[in-house]
Amino acid sequence: MYKFEDINELPQSNNVHVWLLSQLKDKGEATLLAFADDGVIWGSWDGKTLVTAHEIDSSHPELRGKTLQQAYLFDAKDEVRLFQDELNQWKAVKISSDTNDPERVIVEKQILWGDKPDVKQPTQTGFLRVLAERKGIQSQVIPVKGTLGDKANIHLEVHHLVDYNKDGEAYIVTSRLAGLSIDERNLEVAK
Repeated sequence: MYKFEDINELPQSNNVHVWLLSQLKDKGEATLLAFADDGVIWGSWDGKTLVTAHEIDSSHPELRGKTLQQAYLFDAKDEVRLFQDELNQWKAVKISSDTNDPERVIVEKQILWGDKPDVKQPTQTGFLRVLAERKGIQSQVIPVKGTLGDKANIHLEVHHLVDYNKDGEAYIVTSRLAGLSIDERNLEVAK
């Protein structure tokens, strides 16, 4: 099943980095995906340290409360979502799911931009720098382990949590981020 928990202790004075660390203290490994006014911010928690793409490559946006729109800390078990409401007040919720029942969870793997590893500027510490073969798309530094081969993509796993109304009709309650992976491309075409 799934569970929603409002988080009442919120960032003070836009100090989101400290707040995010407080949410991570009981986690083993987790991933950060944040959207800010100046770009997308990826990060990785190894159980001790939160490292962001900015620390790997300073051309990527820094994690700052002043510019942050929303942030997601996630692993296979749950997601902590931090966002600002229409009054620019911080709100946070934790979404947990403990089932892989296909009648309760629809698993979707979304392909991320970036299909070529940047061999000119390799990264370390569990991050992979990838390039997209499209004009205007800059590189991304993504916290994913593994090697990106010619027939692979980086996937963001999304869990769509399903419930049923009184008539037995299924509907999606919410969706949450659940993981990152490098997987072989599925070259099948839907007919």
